[in-house]
Amino acid sequence: MLKFPVLFPHFAGLRVERLLVLDGVIHIEAHRPATTAHCPTCGARSRRVHSRYVRRITDEPLGGRPVVVHLRVRRFFCTRRTCPKRTFAEQAPTLVQRYGRRSTILHGTLEHIGMALGGRPGARLSAALSRPVSRMTLLRLVRALPLPETPAPRILGVDDWARKRGRTYGTILVDQERHTVVDLLPERTAQALITWLQDHPGVEILCRDRAGAYADGARQGAPGAIQVADRWHLLVNLREAVERLLTRHHAAVRAATADLLPASSVPPAISDELGSAHPARAARPTRVQREQEARRAQRQARYTEVRALHDQGLSARQIAGTLRLARTTVRRFLRAEGFPERQPRRPRPSLLTPYEAYLGERWTAGCHNATALWRELRGQGFTGGRSIVRAHLARWREDDGLVRPSAPPLRPQVSVRQTSWLLLRSPHDLEPDERVFVKALGQRCPEAARAGELARGFLAIVRQRDHQALEPWVGQAERSELPELRGFAVGLRRDWAAVSAGLELSWSNGQTEGQVNKLKLLKRQMYGRASFELLRRRCLLAA
Repeated sequence: MLKFPVLFPHFAGLRVERLLVLDGVIHIEAHRPATTAHCPTCGARSRRVHSRYVRRITDEPLGGRPVVVHLRVRRFFCTRRTCPKRTFAEQAPTLVQRYGRRSTILHGTLEHIGMALGGRPGARLSAALSRPVSRMTLLRLVRALPLPETPAPRILGVDDWARKRGRTYGTILVDQERHTVVDLLPERTAQALITWLQDHPGVEILCRDRAGAYADGARQGAPGAIQVADRWHLLVNLREAVERLLTRHHAAVRAATADLLPASSVPPAISDELGSAHPARAARPTRVQREQEARRAQRQARYTEVRALHDQGLSARQIAGTLRLARTTVRRFLRAEGFPERQPRRPRPSLLTPYEAYLGERWTAGCHNATALWRELRGQGFTGGRSIVRAHLARWREDDGLVRPSAPPLRPQVSVRQTSWLLLRSPHDLEPDERVFVKALGQRCPEAARAGELARGFLAIVRQRDHQALEPWVGQAERSELPELRGFAVGLRRDWAAVSAGLELSWSNGQTEGQVNKLKLLKRQMYGRASFELLRRRCLLAA
């Protein structure tokens, strides 16, 4: 007869009789030494044994070997005649729960694995830790856990999260003081927020983005709460207004790009090689270029149809329904002064990019052997294979033996979005070429220069939290000739109380955005099994 040390506290109240190792599995035989047991219904003590049986219980592994506990259990008669239970089995609550087949320690371990990793990843980790279990069992353990009871938050953060991006969205509620998720809602509607706020009174400050649904929900669900508009979202709305203005003047943006790298700055060697190239070969478009031209022609025809229907007096909604286009696309076409060209994609750097200048020099010098050039590059630290160099040089070869290196883009393209960021930055923080570009854009488009001046003024107000300067700036934007910034100012007027509170109070929605990132991690771990109820439970239990 063996006695377990204090290292195994879950065997308290049990007597271990034997310990065997068979086929790599540790078997422990134990029983309860007490001669009596209490009825779980009436509490009466009984000595009369009805029968005996053995329970097989899986315990935590020892030394990487699985452990099986063979617990001998007695069934007693209940001696109290008024008790509805005639017989009952003795229990070992420190070792295993009633009707359980896993020990309490192993049960808790699997619960933590299920909460942290979910089904399939948790099952793989459990098998590696000598605790084999199915994914469905882990999910069932997580679903059986009780949800934590959290007090009503005083400062609440509200934001949306994507259940299916672009299709369905939910709402996340965060306690800003405790930095924990309070609840997840399956919708991002005002009614869902109203119902939750009415069921959980006590919210004093509510931080949110600029969504109108959350503003209405907070106004009706918690009328006494102070709404705080997130400062980061204010700046995002400002940049989007500037981007819409630049989209309307996209031709000026493309023209100003030419001042970044004038045509005269093209190296003479490249100009000579371009001139010596076969004109027939240089003018022949590739398959990708032909497809790009076809898509551009299709977009241009669509733009022409939108302008024609607008000239006939149709609204943007009617045009979108007639041509089966998104209303945002129709509005972008109508705001633009001409056909909005797409910015070409910048080529991604490769392992060979730092060595292209050396390759061009050696190629011009007459060395056209790919293997020899690859060996020279290996001596300079190039880690790529010979096929990369051979594929790069293949673009320089011609069928008749003449060659020409491919010319780099003469003028780097700056997109409308990049330009909006440049206008929001201080001129002192810009690089010299960026400063030249912004100056050229201001000369070609005075509205862009004015928009940048106003945007930087609002940016300074938000950074300095100067709520007293907000009213003069909004009046200045409303009197400007820029419709995009006038619309932005109208939006600030409509949400004036929340915007003012966002500048006066220190609370923001940053904590909520961080919790949304954690929720995304959980959702992606549960890919293929991400039901809302399971995701909500895992998120609340992790908090």
